[in-house]
Amino acid sequence: MRNNTRRAVVAVILPSRDAIAYRRCANLARQVAARGWDVLTVEPVRAEQPALREVGLDQGVRKFLLEVANPEPFHGDTPAERLLAELLVDWPVDAVHVHLAGELVDAAVLERVWLLGIPLVTSVHAGWQPPRGESALAFLADQFTRADLVCVADHRGLQADWLDPGSPVLDHSSPRAGKGWADVYRELAGELEPPETDLTMSVVVTTYQRPGPLHECLAALCRQTLPRERFHVVVVDDGSAESAEPIVLPFLDRLDLTFIRLDRNVGLGEARNVGVEASRGDILFFLDDDDEPAPRCLAEHLRTYLEHGDEVDAVLGWTGPTADRATSVEAWLAFRGTVYMSHEGLRHLSVGDWYQFWGGRSTIRRSVLGDTRFEVSFAEDADLAYRLAGKPRGLRVVHNRHAVQRVRIGLDALSLMRRAGRVGQARAHLAERHPALRTHPAFRSSTYEATARKLARRADARLRLLTANWPTTLEELRKLPDPHGKGTLLDRLHSDLLTVSSIEASLGWLLVARRAAAREEGRPLRVGISALSPLLSEVARALADAPEHAAVLVVGVPREGRAPKASTGIGSDGHTFSGVGDVEVLACDDADDLWRACDVVASFTPLDGHDPTRHALPLPRGTISDSLRRLLHTRDLVGSFR
Repeated sequence: MRNNTRRAVVAVILPSRDAIAYRRCANLARQVAARGWDVLTVEPVRAEQPALREVGLDQGVRKFLLEVANPEPFHGDTPAERLLAELLVDWPVDAVHVHLAGELVDAAVLERVWLLGIPLVTSVHAGWQPPRGESALAFLADQFTRADLVCVADHRGLQADWLDPGSPVLDHSSPRAGKGWADVYRELAGELEPPETDLTMSVVVTTYQRPGPLHECLAALCRQTLPRERFHVVVVDDGSAESAEPIVLPFLDRLDLTFIRLDRNVGLGEARNVGVEASRGDILFFLDDDDEPAPRCLAEHLRTYLEHGDEVDAVLGWTGPTADRATSVEAWLAFRGTVYMSHEGLRHLSVGDWYQFWGGRSTIRRSVLGDTRFEVSFAEDADLAYRLAGKPRGLRVVHNRHAVQRVRIGLDALSLMRRAGRVGQARAHLAERHPALRTHPAFRSSTYEATARKLARRADARLRLLTANWPTTLEELRKLPDPHGKGTLLDRLHSDLLTVSSIEASLGWLLVARRAAAREEGRPLRVGISALSPLLSEVARALADAPEHAAVLVVGVPREGRAPKASTGIGSDGHTFSGVGDVEVLACDDADDLWRACDVVASFTPLDGHDPTRHALPLPRGTISDSLRRLLHTRDLVGSFR
């Protein structure tokens, strides 16, 4: 592991040794080393088991062999690429140059580098054969859009219809090639030394019930190139069952650190407010406990404020997966598939609006924040930024892609669905707080109402997501055709997850919007449930404890079945509704009918593979009783999603 290095580091991914371009590429690496760079070359070789071995130092170049087992042309080799990702992060590397010439260097490597947030140069050499097939070529073209620079190193005989015809042709063999490439890498990597400035920073880390990720977050802060006297860390334990103090104590002599433990869980927004009050830096950086800033992260945030002055109010960094997750399907869905977050369209040092102030990965000037504080517990970043944007100068957010941080995501399909429902609830809540927001694309009710009408597609997509025996690697998903349509299994997984997530977000939106409408109209909330649901008795008991006329229980029954008799209060499962209050029986053909007639529906899908008493999407997370209690008794449905 190399920490706080001041020499620039480039990793050159060589073609296989039998490629025509191998010798020229290796010579290029030596020329760059002679220009003052630390150069790592990675040469892929065939082997029985994947491994990464350092094999020596040659003219300033540190050489590694990447042993690739059972290589699949184009699709890649996940175990080997995971080792490569860990090498790129551990050094850490400031730029990567991938030479596509031999069959062992595949286009999937480009995707891994992009996910890690490292500047990327791709050179295509004569003799490299692009993959065949419509889906493979589409993937390849998409990969080349991820590179910061795409070069045709030797265009003779190269058929590159999938390349931008404006791609530059760079000569690797001229005497000046080494200097030229060293300058290219330097421009892409940016300045490596921390900026000389009097600006200081406070890093506010909020944590709840996650000691392991918190330890990694603090360890990453210890590896910053920014000297420790230039930043202050405030850790706020938001009422964890077990105090985070044992995790924090070993870092007290390595960081300028303040630890605060709250006696109860107050939610993310209020916990961050506590951290703000305890901070003292000119710049405030809000980190979640599962964030791991790369060594240059803090310095790059400060550099943006220094070099752009009053043009900058806040800075948005780059977020991707940690090295051990860079090859995972979850990471691809979350970042490349844009299910969790997206950097699409964000150019380095581009200026955005308030909506690009993303909590956990943004900094802000203390002078801009002023007396404004977080007021909600979920989507607290959007709420704060929107209120700040209402000030005369607005809120100008600059994206610095060199300010990299990474997360150890564990977002399985079900977690992403649940999160989408909460995002929908939070956006509806913010639109209720700030009616002018309803003109923003992300807060328009028409968008969510239209998506909710696709509810019939939810069941099939959920079934495939939660019960299919999906392959565990992207390579396998890309190789197999989609049995339910065109494209690959990865296309199907992505499509189904986007479909379900958008529907869950819409249902979450409608839940909050309909509850607000019921209160405004002075009518009870209509809570629907199927007469066949095993949750019926629990819902009935929960509503029996609700305030008088706060809710109506709507029991859906098949049109041709024997309907429960509302007059006697006897359900089809023998349940007695006496004491529940208002009960209606609705004959319906399917769940869509129930959704149209009710404000919220307590649904049950045993395929989810978890405790059915906890499954009532898009009700708030928790048991059915907890969810209904919050639904009927609290003003802020979003509350705390800890």
